[in-house]
Amino acid sequence: MDDEELDGRISRLARIGRARDFSAARFRRDLDAAVDEGVSRGELLGRLITEWTGVAVPVAEVGPVWEEVERLHGVLSQAVPGPVSLQTALLHEFHSKRGLLQEPRLLSDRDVMTLRGDAITDPLTGLYNRRFLLDHMEREVSRAERSGSVVSVLLMDLRGFKGINDHLGHAVGDGVLVRTARRIRESLRVVDAGCRYGGDEFVAVLPNTDLVHTLTVAERIRQRVALIRLPLRVGLRVDLNYGVATYPADGRTINFILKMSDVRLYASKPKSDQRTGVRRWPRFAVQGLTLDLAGGRAGRLSTEVRDIGYGGLSFTYAGDRVSDRLQGEVVQRYSSEAHPVTIRPVSVVRLRAGRLRVGCAFEA
Repeated sequence: MDDEELDGRISRLARIGRARDFSAARFRRDLDAAVDEGVSRGELLGRLITEWTGVAVPVAEVGPVWEEVERLHGVLSQAVPGPVSLQTALLHEFHSKRGLLQEPRLLSDRDVMTLRGDAITDPLTGLYNRRFLLDHMEREVSRAERSGSVVSVLLMDLRGFKGINDHLGHAVGDGVLVRTARRIRESLRVVDAGCRYGGDEFVAVLPNTDLVHTLTVAERIRQRVALIRLPLRVGLRVDLNYGVATYPADGRTINFILKMSDVRLYASKPKSDQRTGVRRWPRFAVQGLTLDLAGGRAGRLSTEVRDIGYGGLSFTYAGDRVSDRLQGEVVQRYSSEAHPVTIRPVSVVRLRAGRLRVGCAFEA
């Protein structure tokens, strides 16, 4: 029996021994089965004692100790109303009678680690849960405040998910959530954290990442989610909406940052009166984002970006006309990084006072 199989045997014996409806016959049957496979009884019981108590008992002493534990279990079963687990008898022997434990161990180290993981993990998707998200955001915002850096929050939800649940059932819907979580996890760095916020909403926390870089991550996730395959006959597909907010440009508290990402998520969703195909990528209004355009002899022209998405941006321009191709840099407030861009105007709306609202697409 290899180490993995031995660990599995011990885990099974531990589950049986800690059960309130402990069955001595079932325990002995599993113990004898393991012994028949070439593991000594003393080694198995010694490992089990260590699992429950943290105390290492020499193999030569395991037999007498275990006989006393079984005897004590019989006494406790008669004296205590209700069922008594074998683990209870073992802890009583080591704590109350032998004084080997200052405090009785109700859980093994492995169980404690499992419980800690379960407490911060979403059971369906395996991503971190909302409890972890809020604690993690507090830590990352505090770290960014101390170091003068930025941290971005990417809030996502699934487009078309309600139709999947309604037409294909919740089991298929759960499968879509699991596959979405896998694509989110595969798209993030080790230092990033992917979380399930609730329902079909997911959050990614990206340290040292400004809004422009976060849009690249968001679009990478969206493209991968859009490849999730559903039964062709139902005519359904899944896609992703997203919104991004950044500390400290969009807020200095985690609640406000989450609120801003939620507002931008809603703004990025296609509206019911919007013609299909008009907006290829999600876009939303932003603050604190500046476009510095190369202005030839006039130098650089700085203007505020009004909204942005992975595919382009819009800004207000003072003048009667705009060039067919523009170059410049996008800079986010509080971020030291500038992003060189080449953009091509695709829509121009005349405003009052000789100003233009220019919508541009990024060029490779």
